[in-house]
Amino acid sequence: MMKLKILFSLLIFSSCVEAFAQEEDEYFKPLSKRKDMPNSTYKNLDRKYHSLYVSIEGGFKLNYSSFNNTMNNLLGNQNNNDFSWGATLGYNFDNRWSAETGYMKNPVYFIQSVASGRGVPFTYRIGTALDAIPLRFKYRVFMLDAVTKSAGLFIGAGVLLNANTKERLIYERSFTGVSGSRVKPDTIRLTSASYITKKLSTSLEINAELQGRVANGFYISLYSRAYIAPNAGLRSDLVYYQNSNKIAEATQSLKGISYNFGLLLRLDLARGYRYQSQVE
Repeated sequence: MMKLKILFSLLIFSSCVEAFAQEEDEYFKPLSKRKDMPNSTYKNLDRKYHSLYVSIEGGFKLNYSSFNNTMNNLLGNQNNNDFSWGATLGYNFDNRWSAETGYMKNPVYFIQSVASGRGVPFTYRIGTALDAIPLRFKYRVFMLDAVTKSAGLFIGAGVLLNANTKERLIYERSFTGVSGSRVKPDTIRLTSASYITKKLSTSLEINAELQGRVANGFYISLYSRAYIAPNAGLRSDLVYYQNSNKIAEATQSLKGISYNFGLLLRLDLARGYRYQSQVE
């Protein structure tokens, strides 16, 4: 009799454990696949999550430049990074792909240095901040957390449309000095004129984003982007004179590839479900 009671108790306990485990497994499944929350409205349709969202972002933009002639190391350049920020409005379908557009403040600068003969060069930050409109597509390649599905890696591509890229002079400077003997000195002069060009009007964007869900409808992401455009979207023309005679010329050009890294906050404005037929 005692053996029967023990066997009966074990059967009851195992049934409870199995039911609890099944409930836990069901909890982490997509809503359209959960048996404990069946799609009672449209039983022959698969339910897909979609949302309209807004996001804000901030980070650093890295720009690079080069000279075609340093005039015997008279000229030099440095890598430059500037703060960038933006806001976007987007649409997300099934937490798998997204399309978005918005506004971005796009800094376009390079560093120009001129040897002073005193050990420390004269250094100038040249450029401007452009108003830009991103058109961006992102696709989730895999989930980093297979259980809760709260973190994923997205990759994508798009274009960045920059305004105010009509060719124009944005910076001009002249250096004048004296060299040679005191009896018959030579007057030397270096002029620098910098321009924005139409080559900056459009850039191709490649992006990657590591996204994590903090709460329902609220996400934080780390993003990295590469922008590809023609070289010399920003350029500086320099001319070296000695006694009004042109001795040398050089051009500093912005390189076509730049990078952007930062943090993004996303908030869902509206959420819902779209139903798709399960019948092929």
